[in-house]
Amino acid sequence: MNFTFKQKLNAYLGMSKRNIKVFFRDRSTVFFSILSPLIVLVLYILFLKQTYVDVINNQVEGLQGLVTNKDIDTFINLWLLSGILGTSCITVALNSLTIIVVDKHQKIDYDYNASPISGPIVALSYFTGAFINTLIIGTCILTVGLVYTSVIATSYISFSSLIMIYITLIIGCASSNLIMMIVVSFFNSPSGLGAFSGIVSAAVGFIIGAYMPVSQFDLSIQTIANIIPGSHITSLFRNYLMSGVLDHINESIIGLDGGAFSSTMKELFSFDLNVFSMKLGINQMIIYSLSSIVIFLGLNILFYKKS
Repeated sequence: MNFTFKQKLNAYLGMSKRNIKVFFRDRSTVFFSILSPLIVLVLYILFLKQTYVDVINNQVEGLQGLVTNKDIDTFINLWLLSGILGTSCITVALNSLTIIVVDKHQKIDYDYNASPISGPIVALSYFTGAFINTLIIGTCILTVGLVYTSVIATSYISFSSLIMIYITLIIGCASSNLIMMIVVSFFNSPSGLGAFSGIVSAAVGFIIGAYMPVSQFDLSIQTIANIIPGSHITSLFRNYLMSGVLDHINESIIGLDGGAFSSTMKELFSFDLNVFSMKLGINQMIIYSLSSIVIFLGLNILFYKKS
C-alpha cells in the first residue's frame, strides 16, 4: 500500500502531535527537563551573583559614581538568563526525545515498522515533536526572564537584538534536538537514558559556561568546551542579551578608562569563544551553529536510512 502525499502529511502531523502531548502529560519529565536551569538559578542566587558583582565592582573601582548598582545587577541577571537558556536547549531536547527509547522499550516502534509509514517520516515526527517542546519551554523561560529584567530595571535590549535572541533560540533548539536524536538512538532502556540524562543535566552547565565563564579555563579546555554547538548558542544569547547594558555602562564611563572596562567584561564573560587559539565572534558562531544543524541533519538522515 502506497501512501499519498496527503496521507503521509497527516500521518506525520498526527505522530508529531502525539509526541508533544506525551511529553507535556508527563509532569515529571517536564520538571526534570528544566532541572538543570533550576540548578543554575539556585547556584546563582546562593553563590555566584555576589562573586560576579564583586568582580565587576573591582573593574569599576574609582568610577562608582558613573556606574550604578542597578546596571551591574542587570548585567549579571542577563548573564544568568543566557546560561539558563543555553542549558535548557540541551536538557529539554534530551528529555523530549526520551519518547524514542520508551517507544522502543514498549515495542511501539514495531507498530510503526508494520505500517506503511516510512522510517524518515517517523524520525521527522520525533524531531518535530521534540523541537516544538524545546521551543515552547525555551520561549517561556526567555519571555519570563526578559519581562522580569525589564520590570526591575532597564535591560537596554534593542528590537533587532530581541529578534536575534528568539532566532538564536530557534537555532539552538534545532541543533540540540538533531544532536540528541543521535545520542538517544544508542539507548534501549529508559532507565539507562534516565541515568545518562542526570549526568548531562549536572555537567552541561559547566561545559557550555552557564555556571562560570569558559574563559576561566585553560585554552585547551576552552577549545574542547567550545567545540560543542551549545557553547556557541549560549555565547550568542550572551552577546544579544548583555551587549546593550554593557554599551550603556561604557557610555556612562564617558571614555575615562579608554574602553578597558568593556573589553575586560567581554573577555571575562566569554562574549567571544576561543577554538584552537582562534577567537570566534558573533558571525562565526552563527555560521558554526547553522553548520552543526546541516551536519547533524545529514547524519540523522544517514543513520535512520540504515536503521
